[in-house]
Amino acid sequence: MRKVESGVSTLEKEPLYANIAPGIWRCGTTACTVTISSSAYILMARTLDPHYLGNYLFVQWLATMIALIMGAGMSIVASQRIAAIQCRESPRMIAGIFYFLWYRQRRQLLVYCFLYLLLAFLLSSLLHLYPFSQLLLAGLSTLPLLLSNIAGTTLRGLRRADLLIMLQLFTVLLSLLLIVVAMRINGKPIEAFQLAFALASTLTLILAIFCVIRLLPLEKALQPGIFLKERLQHSLTRSRLAFFADAIIWQRGEFLLLAYHCTSTEIGFYILSSIISNNAIALAPFLLTNIVKPMKVSQRLRGICLNPYASFVKISCYLVFVAVPLCILFILFSPVFVVLCLGSKYIFLVVPLRIMLIATVFGSVATASVARLAALSGEHSVQVRLQFCIALLKIYLVLVLSAHWGVTGAAIASTLAQILSASHSILVCRHILLKREMRF
Repeated sequence: MRKVESGVSTLEKEPLYANIAPGIWRCGTTACTVTISSSAYILMARTLDPHYLGNYLFVQWLATMIALIMGAGMSIVASQRIAAIQCRESPRMIAGIFYFLWYRQRRQLLVYCFLYLLLAFLLSSLLHLYPFSQLLLAGLSTLPLLLSNIAGTTLRGLRRADLLIMLQLFTVLLSLLLIVVAMRINGKPIEAFQLAFALASTLTLILAIFCVIRLLPLEKALQPGIFLKERLQHSLTRSRLAFFADAIIWQRGEFLLLAYHCTSTEIGFYILSSIISNNAIALAPFLLTNIVKPMKVSQRLRGICLNPYASFVKISCYLVFVAVPLCILFILFSPVFVVLCLGSKYIFLVVPLRIMLIATVFGSVATASVARLAALSGEHSVQVRLQFCIALLKIYLVLVLSAHWGVTGAAIASTLAQILSASHSILVCRHILLKREMRF
């Protein structure tokens, strides 16, 4: 009898260990990646004055945002959808999809280079805002990242998450090494740092393409049919209205407004605050997915099957219980964190950082609803117009509040807009799931 009980106990423990082990491994590798990447930016912040760091962060953001607006970049949602399509295809068809995406991206990059050069000339020669060399190097460091998205999506479709993690570790390690080398170059440290990131991105792109070549039979690739091409095009395209709303609310479209009446030092403080708060949004969902949920006993083992609405409510509650304590700790200890990592000259970013961390709680909780709405076919379009109205409201508030309180007013406007956007996403998702549940 004792042997039977021991066997049952072992069977109950094995699924728990099997679920926790991958999550612990992902948390460990992600922690290493984030630590190394943060170390590179900390070295840059300690090397550069806030004024020059603000210039660097703004031109890098501008190059990336222009690429996304023109459609040269691939969003996270589009990458996930294409990877899901590739998972159901044969290796020869995946190779054909890779060629299709590669040639499509290559044509868009040519247009991006032409238009970005015109924009760089306008900002440097006519408006005299930023040097042409910094704008040009920012665009150069963005190009490999845009092509790497194609290789990364293909590896995700092949279910090679291990290779993606190793490529990320390689990128951040090489970036840190090149940043250390760039710190010893006298003269123009901003251009040296930009070249360091561009070189690291280029070498990572070469390595990613080599992995794709080794894994796929590219010489025997099958060309996607007309219906598959339509599905791929549909996955890549997004509503322009929804994209601009997301870019203004969550991708910090207000940077362009602040560039005209705020100093580079203030912009540097604001961008650093937004980078930290945006990264903190993903912390609670990551911990929930890889640590909290695997520690729970499997729903199938307990014989419980939750409907979509109950599952949504349960996940949202978990996110609240994880996100709120984390954000409180960040808000309380942010001065210590800033002085310890960046130095006392960056202490002025604590105020906007604390304000933005309030919106982090709502953004973390809203990740469950955003994921649900992205999975629903077409029903999420009902929130696009209101989200765009929230984006317009944010622009108005940024103009008014930043005129009185500078970057602190901009942080207040951004926080209010993000709270409204996250709350609206949660309410819309709840309404749709309740409506579906009542049908069945």
